[in-house]
Amino acid sequence: MTDDRLLSIGELSRASGLTVSALRFYDRAGVLAPACVDAWSGYRRYAPAQVREARLLAGMRRVQVPVAEMASVLDGLRGGDLDAVHDLLDGHLRRLEEGLADARRELGRLRAALGPSRAASAEVPAASLLGLLGAVRPAVGTDPELPVLMGVLLEVSEGLTLVATDRYRLVVAGPWQPAGDGTTVSAVVPTAEVDRLAAWLAGRQGRVVVTVLADGVVVRAGDRTGDVRDPDCGEQLRLDAVDGDYPDFRRVLEHGHEVCEPVDADVLRSALDTGEDLVELEGVTVDRSYLWDAVRSVPDGQVLLPAHGVIAPLVVRSPDEDLLALVMPVAGRDR
Repeated sequence: MTDDRLLSIGELSRASGLTVSALRFYDRAGVLAPACVDAWSGYRRYAPAQVREARLLAGMRRVQVPVAEMASVLDGLRGGDLDAVHDLLDGHLRRLEEGLADARRELGRLRAALGPSRAASAEVPAASLLGLLGAVRPAVGTDPELPVLMGVLLEVSEGLTLVATDRYRLVVAGPWQPAGDGTTVSAVVPTAEVDRLAAWLAGRQGRVVVTVLADGVVVRAGDRTGDVRDPDCGEQLRLDAVDGDYPDFRRVLEHGHEVCEPVDADVLRSALDTGEDLVELEGVTVDRSYLWDAVRSVPDGQVLLPAHGVIAPLVVRSPDEDLLALVMPVAGRDR
């Protein structure tokens, strides 16, 4: 005799939003088994409490949670381990966000491969741009086998951001947008061009407009009026760009590890004053010259160490977080 309190597969389908075929699939996969199966007819019957589980399955199906993780979520729910359930869902959300960011980056590369199309401009005080160049310049790479690192990344989105790295340290100057937030246009300006720009800016008053084009960068004195492609449009400096893909600095910034409290000022001063090539800050060993450069790049910045036992960069961060300098730790004093 059929228990009147049980639901047919069709009733569960209507209550949960899952199709009948999907419910059959999840039964075969061992994710959501019926409360009972009629031995004579083979009809599946479900308990009313399984409506909640089926609705959760429908939601996870919509966001493409793998079947094995669906099963783990329901197991955690049945066992009362909600922390494990939230951890599983949070992990899937992170993968979705990373996948979306990867897709946006790849589409950006595809658009760039199609040839010149867009340009983007940012207007900044000349003295501010000179300061940003000075902040990132020490971190520019010198390895000729990595030519794209032998320059500064200039990126325009809602503002102007400059980035430099030699793989052992990274400096980001200016506001930066998380991956996928808005449209960015960027170019890598080689070291010689960076120094030429710094010389052009030295002592200059007023504002300049930085325009990133497909084949380089134009910096023009004055405001945004006029066309930078016109060589007679005001006093301007044209800079060549380096071909190649710049490393994804956002991955480092967005997926950083937990940091501890700021390093005590006396401890930092003692480390910087030592004559050693490598210095130790509360168990984290770094190159002293890199630490000096990072501190100079971020005036009034806080020096933050990674959480105990975590291998992650030392961070020097300005109060407004518009200047960040990261220094990778080294293995130890025998390096």
